[in-house]
Amino acid sequence: MISSSTTDKGFLNDSKLCEHSAQLSNANWINDLQQKAAEKYLQQNLPTRKTEHWKYNDVSFFKANDYLSAEQLAVDESLIEKLTLEVNFSQLIVLVNGRLAENASKINNDSVIITPFESADAAQKEYIGSQLSDSSQNKNLFLDLNNAIYSDGLLIDIPANDTVDAPIYILQLSTETESSAISGSQILVRCGKNSNSQVIEHFASLTKKPLNDSHDSSQQFSQFHFALQQTVIDIEANALCTHTRLNLEKPSARQVSRVLNRLERDSKLESFYFSRGSSLNKTDIDVWHEGTNSHSELTGIYLPSNKDTIDYHTCIEHRVPHCTSREVFRGIIADESKATFNGKIHIFKDAQKSDAQLSNKNLLLTNQAEINTKPELEIYADDVVCAHGATIAKIDEKAIYYLQTRGINELNARKMLSIGFINELLVNIKNEALMSAVARQLEFSLSDLNS
Repeated sequence: MISSSTTDKGFLNDSKLCEHSAQLSNANWINDLQQKAAEKYLQQNLPTRKTEHWKYNDVSFFKANDYLSAEQLAVDESLIEKLTLEVNFSQLIVLVNGRLAENASKINNDSVIITPFESADAAQKEYIGSQLSDSSQNKNLFLDLNNAIYSDGLLIDIPANDTVDAPIYILQLSTETESSAISGSQILVRCGKNSNSQVIEHFASLTKKPLNDSHDSSQQFSQFHFALQQTVIDIEANALCTHTRLNLEKPSARQVSRVLNRLERDSKLESFYFSRGSSLNKTDIDVWHEGTNSHSELTGIYLPSNKDTIDYHTCIEHRVPHCTSREVFRGIIADESKATFNGKIHIFKDAQKSDAQLSNKNLLLTNQAEINTKPELEIYADDVVCAHGATIAKIDEKAIYYLQTRGINELNARKMLSIGFINELLVNIKNEALMSAVARQLEFSLSDLNS
């Protein structure tokens, strides 16, 4: 049991947290990493609205609760088939409440090698330890908590010079809980030199009620456990990684996560994010250009409705010369929902000849919807090309009227204009089957938003 302090700091009890993290794995070297993360977490205060990184998020629910580790549950293979998107995959990794569900996963180690942290050999241990140590951050204490309590860490190793034709599909499921529960998850992807790979991360919810695609918050779902998660993608020299991350949880889900991308020389990252929001859906995205001539592309769409929240904090770091980055995020915010986008471009002193562009556009469908957007440039080099911009607008009533004069009713007119606002971003998904699957999710979400 993880017991919470009664102070307003929201700390987990020192001895209980350290005891819990020490019992998670049979591998002592993992315990050492987790103990350090626990100590770091315990030195911090629970964020408030005065904390810049958490300015628009309410985490008061975390106070004065007793947190149990989310239980490990078996899942039926037929249910997994219903939840997964209609995409061919080379590997299927299923995690339930942060733990690997071996019976539901379809893993073969013919080419890509998938290794639980506790089963790692000496070389893998050294690599995992260095990656987790180097990925340390100082702005999100819940990520430190994740590093202290995760139970199943996975290393996905894509060999050098290998091309993975079908995506590696990671399905992470969270379940309902009657009491306060918490889970942690750690995924580490190593893209070997000259490799070409596709990775899909799909987050969904399991309820005790019949499976229902509706995102209508009027349905009374039970509370979902608090899910913490980190994915580190290490892209070695001249490798290409195509990464798609989909947050399709139920409205009452709570998740705080991070994606760290590390790019070496001549490597390329193509990433796509989609979220339709939940009670708390906060994702930190970091891109570290650590090798010259590396290139990153980030595309994102968010569609919160009802009283959902979405928070994307991105930071693109150009640490070396001659790197390029492109970032485009668009959101449609409906009902009384709230979205936050904070995009930062950081050009280091020696990163001359950097080329970075950032764009964030938002569409508000109601007077009660809220968007907080903040693009940032932090530049210490003098020979760079950088641009950033953010816009907030409502649907053009004249355009709606024009479509109505052509025989289209108002509801369909709003839906058409909404789809037009974000549809062009779908071309950034190179996998046609995945593009079609995401398009169906978008159409379904927009049907809810405009109804």
